[in-house]
Amino acid sequence: MLREDTYNHSESSRSASILLLGTFLACSFIGLTQKDYAKSMLDSLCSPRYDGRGYVNNGDIRAADFLAREFQKIGVQPFDERGYFQEYDLPINTFPYSIHLQLDEDTLVPGVDFLVDPHSGSAQGEFEIIEVNSDNFFSDFGGQLNLENQKSGQFIYALNFTDISDREKKSKLKQLAYAGMRYFPMIWVEKSKQFHSVRAPALNYPMFTIDSASYVSAKKANIKVNNKYIPKYRSKNVIGLIPGKKKKKYIVFSAHYDHLGRMGTETYFPGANDNASGVAMLLSLAKHYVQNPPKYSIVFCLFSGEEAGLHGSRYFVSNPFFKLKKVKFVLNIDIMGGASDGITVVNATEHQKAYEELVQINEENNLLAKVKRRGPTQNSDHYYFTQSGVPAFFIYSLGAVKNYHDIYDTAENTPLNKFDEVQKLLIEFVKRR
Repeated sequence: MLREDTYNHSESSRSASILLLGTFLACSFIGLTQKDYAKSMLDSLCSPRYDGRGYVNNGDIRAADFLAREFQKIGVQPFDERGYFQEYDLPINTFPYSIHLQLDEDTLVPGVDFLVDPHSGSAQGEFEIIEVNSDNFFSDFGGQLNLENQKSGQFIYALNFTDISDREKKSKLKQLAYAGMRYFPMIWVEKSKQFHSVRAPALNYPMFTIDSASYVSAKKANIKVNNKYIPKYRSKNVIGLIPGKKKKKYIVFSAHYDHLGRMGTETYFPGANDNASGVAMLLSLAKHYVQNPPKYSIVFCLFSGEEAGLHGSRYFVSNPFFKLKKVKFVLNIDIMGGASDGITVVNATEHQKAYEELVQINEENNLLAKVKRRGPTQNSDHYYFTQSGVPAFFIYSLGAVKNYHDIYDTAENTPLNKFDEVQKLLIEFVKRR
């Protein structure tokens, strides 16, 4: 904003001021445009047409094709004659068919009242409910759940230990539920927030994790679950390149584009915060580096298979498009939906000097409330780079966006707070490499 005394300057000063104002407005517009672009990418990736970017209806494949087209529009190049894609196989257990759960006369809503455990097998029909709880676990079952010795029939066992708060005890009891899936369908009643996931392999019978607020003791359960286990599902990473002045030295930006996909025919998980937001950040950065040629070549790795166990990044690190020793740094961006409270930097304790540079850049530019330090983890796609000796940070946002692995992780609930500030921090960090 111009000060009032500006208007007392000479005509040339007025012209200079107007020029400065125009530059300021142009810069502001560019920043707004980038965030608007990122929001449009978020909306697209979270739409039903990509089925939650999972492994039902090939949602991940169609999302990958969309991202490759977007790379091409932006001006990001394929790395070489292999094109944008790196294909590989992973094992996955899926639920592409209709899911039903009814307790007596009460029909529960998938994704809202219950989740199907990712290791579930198939079962359908009416089952008699046998509830196991803190009151009868020792008196009736002797503190064990040896279901291989129980009578056969149409039974479903409901484990209701919501009165137990000790995590270690709860974990051991949950393992009993998994063991029981070899012999009978199971119900696990959960008081804490539920998180869906995707995994392999499949066990013999299904397990329903029911929210305690939706569970009532009942005599009968009418269930329908049919899983489809795919031992070699063909997925693909999306890899793009922006050549730098030093073509054989690389900065790698990574983010996983896959999510949990569909759980039945009616329920899908949009995965906005996790991790359409990170993908949107990389696409926005790609636009920046196309317009501002970098010192080092920039590689963009959009990985699939992360939600199923880091399969895509593991395959890439084992089969890289370039020599990993040529990588200056990896910046893995995951969960970037709202950084109103700052960011966390995983591996900060491993790369202290680089972390301190991030903190310094943040303070110099007054960007984020906090750049929090965290040690090593193995919960995102930076992990296999780190295991191979490549310097890497995993960066995720801190803020009010708490939706995670649920149906509420939508584009509408993901505001991208401090998006521009995080992007500027990353750009300035890369400049100092």
